[in-house]
Amino acid sequence: MSLDRAVLITGAAGFIGGYTADSFSKAGWRVIAVDRIGSGSSTHPAELRFDHYIQEDLAKESIIIGLLNRYRPQVCIHLAGPASVERSFQEPLTDFSSQTLPLLHLLEAVRRSRIPTRILLVSSAAIYGNPESLPVTEEARVQPISPYGFHKYYQERLLDQYRALYGFSVCKARVFSTYGPGLTHLAVWDITRRALRGDYTTFGNGDETRDYLYVNDVAAALCCIGERAAFSGEAINVASGRETRIMELAEKIYLELGINATGRVLKRQESIGIPARWCADVSRLGLLGFTPRTSLDEGISQTVRWIGAKCTESDL
Repeated sequence: MSLDRAVLITGAAGFIGGYTADSFSKAGWRVIAVDRIGSGSSTHPAELRFDHYIQEDLAKESIIIGLLNRYRPQVCIHLAGPASVERSFQEPLTDFSSQTLPLLHLLEAVRRSRIPTRILLVSSAAIYGNPESLPVTEEARVQPISPYGFHKYYQERLLDQYRALYGFSVCKARVFSTYGPGLTHLAVWDITRRALRGDYTTFGNGDETRDYLYVNDVAAALCCIGERAAFSGEAINVASGRETRIMELAEKIYLELGINATGRVLKRQESIGIPARWCADVSRLGLLGFTPRTSLDEGISQTVRWIGAKCTESDL
């Protein structure tokens, strides 16, 4: 297998980052990984196939420039940054600086190195807020309803700036709801852990919907975009194209756990900043040749088994 292609992944030891590194490695890419935390190899379900790993802050632009000059990556996948809508309300300044400054440092490192790497920003469906119509296309009006969503949009504008002023080749992957082994927050994790304690409650009123895509498929989609997209400033939705009610998701989890929760499920209002309905138009991603491999039922089964194995009686 030829390893003449190189990809630089920031946030590579994170949840999506680890799977993305594994996906690129299996596709024959040399993976150059940067993260502020440890490699996560002892706990992350993905294999974390790094050809070179460095634990460093992206603010150290000289170090990033050195990596760019040494490996000359054709693509850079930017995944570094926080991923909590709730925390963005609690600490909006921290969320803003943690979202925008690392990307800005990366863009400056690329500009200063003059290496013609293509930049793929892993953005979020949170920029759409509550879409005016479904399925939501990439041309839909941007109207975030959380600091997190606003800050993801600012990231996208930074990419537009560097494309317009410095001729960068850029693309934005707007990822919808991701789940899978290794993720210890959000709906699948929370509903499963509560159910294991005998707590049958759902977020919101249970009628909210999300567009779920299993993490292996998210990683494969990012690899597909990295290999085949035009990088002409476009945005690409990364999702399944299927709308799932939170109550339906909970029922699938209970079924996998062998729990009959009929008549016992309680609905509760949750935090602000949560959209009512999400379903993505994924035709643009499909034109690149991407098709998800993992059904929601299969993905839920694998994820619930992982959560059950991880959650002992002492830490439920």
